[in-house]
Amino acid sequence: MTLSPQVLSLDIVKLREQYGAKTLSPVEVIRHVYQKIASYHDKAVWIHLIPEAKSLIRAQELIQSHQSKPLPPLFGIPFSVKDSVDIARLPTTLACPSFAYTATATAPVINRILDAGGILIGKTNLDQFATGLTGVRSPYGIPRCVFDSEYICGGSSSGSAVSVAANLVSFTVCTDTGGSTRVPAALNGVVGLKPTLGSISTEGLSPACKNIDCVCVIARTMDDAEHVWSVMKGFDEKDMYARRELPTWEPWHNPIRFGVPPANQLGDLSPAYADLFGQGVTALENELGFTRAEFDYMPFEDANQMLYDSSIVSQRLLAFEPYTTAHGLDSLHPAIKATFQAATENNFSATRAYQDIFTLAHHKREAEVQFRNIDVLVVPSTVGHFTVAELEEEPMARNKVLGRFTNFVNLLDLCAVSVPIGWWKGKNGKELPFGVTVIGQAGKDKEVMAFGERLMEMPKLWFRN
Repeated sequence: MTLSPQVLSLDIVKLREQYGAKTLSPVEVIRHVYQKIASYHDKAVWIHLIPEAKSLIRAQELIQSHQSKPLPPLFGIPFSVKDSVDIARLPTTLACPSFAYTATATAPVINRILDAGGILIGKTNLDQFATGLTGVRSPYGIPRCVFDSEYICGGSSSGSAVSVAANLVSFTVCTDTGGSTRVPAALNGVVGLKPTLGSISTEGLSPACKNIDCVCVIARTMDDAEHVWSVMKGFDEKDMYARRELPTWEPWHNPIRFGVPPANQLGDLSPAYADLFGQGVTALENELGFTRAEFDYMPFEDANQMLYDSSIVSQRLLAFEPYTTAHGLDSLHPAIKATFQAATENNFSATRAYQDIFTLAHHKREAEVQFRNIDVLVVPSTVGHFTVAELEEEPMARNKVLGRFTNFVNLLDLCAVSVPIGWWKGKNGKELPFGVTVIGQAGKDKEVMAFGERLMEMPKLWFRN
């Protein structure tokens, strides 16, 4: 199958240049996209694909309506959406066929993208009920890492990350509660932006943990991620956790002070990841001239333990209580069933829930104090890259360890972006990406992205085995 020769890249910045110069049209891009999707080997990426004819009509309408007008920021840009976000007249499944419903309205964040000229291609696969970091927990199939299909792609935004990394779309709208954007972005070598809580509407998102769910973006470049973020963000009074104003903090220092987890927190890193992270820390100091600063990591680690080991996990029971009351747990994926059963058996009391609220508030304040010593925290995006077979050997334990450096971010009201900075060779001799996550205080999204861009501009690191 021959692809359109004019479409050299789906990167947003490059497409906009070609659209502006009239050397490429959205119709040609959409044809290219559907040819790529048809030829791509991994059919588990999608749960619902928009018919090509419908997307071509959308492209034609955009062309007609903007012949003599300035092009909107996402004019003719193809994108995907995680299937936990509502699109009117399309099913929302959360990777659970018996849960599925047809949405009556489109999520406000998607409307912002459509109003900016985006072209929806389809809804992507995910770990069922957006619960998990592996990407293997779906009855719609298991999307695989784009670089080696024996390896997991990560989750829960599994199909979303693959749709971008495989160049099937320009960007994806996904979600992150405990790492569901950052982990799959890292495992597939793309940029995973987790913005400040409350800065992007979560209306129309089926919640996992409502007060820490975050709508996110995955793209191939930082410029693209920031471009989409600028369209997505905005106050929505219908979102109970939307913020009218973001907190303000002192400007970052010059040179920037960064912190990293202490050595005793890095013991679960694979040999390749440990080596690459060490190289990355050295490069931050020697190549970029940043200053490594001392701080106390314990508030971050203590908060990390709370996502699944406290009453916070009961939010998932609350979110899906109507479904589980009607259907029970037997129709769920085994790993999701086990997660829900464990939460049910703990039977957390109201007293324990309030204690956990107070404990988390304490960790949040302690973390805020630590940001007086550092401007930014840099961590491995995850601990290693498992094959599908390895994951199946210990599905619960290995899922949990994948979130070693991700679970605390939303709990502590921080923003973050995962960026690829290095490569290592997997068991089949294929090169696989390594990523780190840059974490900053709420409202420091632009600074965090700029820092991540600097990391991506460094010469790529290689595992010295």
